[in-house]
Amino acid sequence: MTDSRVSRRKKSGLTLLAFFVFATGASAVTLGQVASIDDHYFHRDKGSNLDASISELNDQIKENETAPLYWRRCRSLIRRGEKRDRKADKLADYELARTDCEKSVALEPKSADGHFWYGVAMGRWGEAKGILKAMFLIKPIRREMNETLRLDPNHGGAHHVLGEMLWQIPGFAGGDKKKAIEEFELAVKLSPTHTSNYQPLAEAYLHFGRKDDAIKALKAVAAVKAPADPAEYPENLADAEKRLSTLGAK
Repeated sequence: MTDSRVSRRKKSGLTLLAFFVFATGASAVTLGQVASIDDHYFHRDKGSNLDASISELNDQIKENETAPLYWRRCRSLIRRGEKRDRKADKLADYELARTDCEKSVALEPKSADGHFWYGVAMGRWGEAKGILKAMFLIKPIRREMNETLRLDPNHGGAHHVLGEMLWQIPGFAGGDKKKAIEEFELAVKLSPTHTSNYQPLAEAYLHFGRKDDAIKALKAVAAVKAPADPAEYPENLADAEKRLSTLGAK
């Protein structure tokens, strides 16, 4: 289940579905168990919510080691790592996240979210190490994104990651900025309420001189009224408005 669908279910009365069960091999986890975790995660920009989500997951996993819990902790650890100042602390969180998502995939190989966040964890670790030291991760990350799309063809997040890879990786290693635009466009098409999708697309358009298209993409952020990830929306909106200002657009 993608983040956007989790968010929509939460907003439409998730607590009423406390007895709905995710099958995860020999064990299971209910939506009721993860409702509070997801609520803290999707509002991680407020107070200590991110740490609260990790703490809740630690407690849950002690009692019930399931794929949905492991990939959720992986997800939260990635976000905590992104906020760290010290490189060593970032790497430590990303390594823990990789381990959690590796366990999630082992427990439930058919979980698109498990594969997706496993790939993201590897990518964040590689970014922290430096691209030249992490070239060996290109194939594994691409493999996880492709598996995510095999399991969930409408997973916009996977297209976003593939786009970032094509954009950032040198051409000799498989990078291709024109193909990156195609992936960014698919990310927006499939996940229009994930506002983090718009800025990379806009910057890619600008790189190729498509200013009008870039402005349209940036303005689309403000048009999103129910963001799939509320925690990232204010920053995405502020970044879009700042970029629009530099482009002389209102």
